[in-house]
Amino acid sequence: MATQTKTFKPEELFDFDGAVARWNEATRKASNDYLDLYEKTVDQIADLEVKTAGATKIPFVTTIAETHATVSREVAGAYVAAVRALIKA
Repeated sequence: MATQTKTFKPEELFDFDGAVARWNEATRKASNDYLDLYEKTVDQIADLEVKTAGATKIPFVTTIAETHATVSREVAGAYVAAVRALIKA
């Protein structure tokens, strides 16, 4: 009596397309959560910098801190926007 061996295709054992789709969605969500946290952290550090400079009551120090905070926020915003565009692609 001949023994028949059945070969399985990997697609039959595991739903690769579904797993890849779930993996992509999970990494996209984690990336967006990270970017939200990054943006919020930069904003909070910039606020702290401005408050600390304001406590010195030296006008040019406050102006420099406000300018630096603005630049920091804009750079972080550009970075986040660029990464979000890459994630969507």
